[in-house]
Amino acid sequence: MQTGASNAQLSSSVLTQDQIDTYWREGFVLARKALSNDLLDRLTKATYGLMDQAKTLTKSDRHFDLGPEHSATHPALRRISSPTELDPVFEEAIFESPVGDVVAELMGYPVKFYHAKINFKFPSTDSAIVQWHQDWTHFPHTNSNLAAISLPMTPRTVENGAIAFVPGSHKNGPLSIWKDGKYVFTCEHDIDPQVLRDATVVPCKPCDVLAHHGLTVHGSPANNTQDTCITLTIQFAAADAFAYTAPVIDSRHRNRMVRGEPARFARLEAGMIELPPDFSAGYTSLFSNQDRAKM
Repeated sequence: MQTGASNAQLSSSVLTQDQIDTYWREGFVLARKALSNDLLDRLTKATYGLMDQAKTLTKSDRHFDLGPEHSATHPALRRISSPTELDPVFEEAIFESPVGDVVAELMGYPVKFYHAKINFKFPSTDSAIVQWHQDWTHFPHTNSNLAAISLPMTPRTVENGAIAFVPGSHKNGPLSIWKDGKYVFTCEHDIDPQVLRDATVVPCKPCDVLAHHGLTVHGSPANNTQDTCITLTIQFAAADAFAYTAPVIDSRHRNRMVRGEPARFARLEAGMIELPPDFSAGYTSLFSNQDRAKM
């Protein structure tokens, strides 16, 4: 497992060594006010424009995942996939902002883009619950050096369903997302319930950058407030990590380098790789797949 920055020169230093050490020890870390107010404002404006566009839709498509209760007057937009294809400000956030430096410092440099999505939690909407899971098991790569960056556009609190993490769970390797031969999305059945009850909730604010390792167990409850929560989540992979399966969210920007040069060799971690279902025919979002797994 890669545990720190390489000898390559980073374009800037956004994180402290303590923050990098926390990431590798706990599996997650929060960097306060790492994003500029100007970029946040432009991301938020673009997102609200896409939300207005979603109100005109009657069914989900490649970019917009709608809950079953969705209507123009009562929108239930759960996710916007591949926003980099819908507005250039999302490209800027991923490839040109300090976000790229944060993930490069954490992962060990160089790093490439895998996918991005905007997740929504509307008030008191059960479909916005995210079950306990690891990201990597849904898109396994030749090594586990994957990281997700969450950029909250609205405050994330305990009351509105902030993400909770199981500290150190990334060190235990991948857990199964299958039970009795059926894909169930969650890895909860492989974890002591008390461990999940003791998970660490991480509230965060707009302009904060929250990062977690691809094998860190995490989830989030429903939004029990009257406000809508909006978070841009970006998946990154080390340049020498290559996917075993079809992408869950494809994009013309997939595998584009964020920092550093492309890898000439794939780095393989030993072990058996349990594969997820074949998502090559389409994967709307984790919410629809959670629903499908319950059937």
